[in-house]
Amino acid sequence: MKFVKILLIAVGALAALFLLVAAFLPSSYAVERSIEINKAPEIVFEHVADFNNYLKWNPWSKMDPTAKNTISGTQKTVGASWVWEGNEQLGKGSMTIEKIEPYKTIHSKLTFMEPYQSVARDSWTFEATANGTKATWHNAGELAYPVMRYFGLMLEGMLGPQFEQGLQSLKAFCEAQPELTPLTSAVNDSM
Repeated sequence: MKFVKILLIAVGALAALFLLVAAFLPSSYAVERSIEINKAPEIVFEHVADFNNYLKWNPWSKMDPTAKNTISGTQKTVGASWVWEGNEQLGKGSMTIEKIEPYKTIHSKLTFMEPYQSVARDSWTFEATANGTKATWHNAGELAYPVMRYFGLMLEGMLGPQFEQGLQSLKAFCEAQPELTPLTSAVNDSM
């Protein structure tokens, strides 16, 4: 009986310690990565703002090529969305564009439904550079108390490499695209 009492006290103390430490852990996270792509912002933007193109380079589509993807809404506009349902690793969720400034920024709401529920903010900025475009991918969200706060300690290590892989794929995908034909040239040629 004494052993059971000591065991219960030890378990209670560990549970209290777990909850106490979680109270001091960060309640939110943010991950950001950038890359320079040797293409104009218009081309890079097209491959992020249109979910049909997004599926071709993002790192999570490669995790489960058999996932069910549903794209709806007018792409490259507020309200465009992508809903996925995949294996246990990919889970189930959606991304919806909430704010967009063509060739400059995209802000989306990212909702995870399975294997866990959470909401995050996904955003992109595109800056013209001497050689093309600096694309910056940023993701941030709240971490529920207590378990997700511990999980948050691993997010940079998990998401960072996935963002880097995705940006490398985006770079390769964009740089394989043909150059844009200036509108004025096309109009002058038709006259």
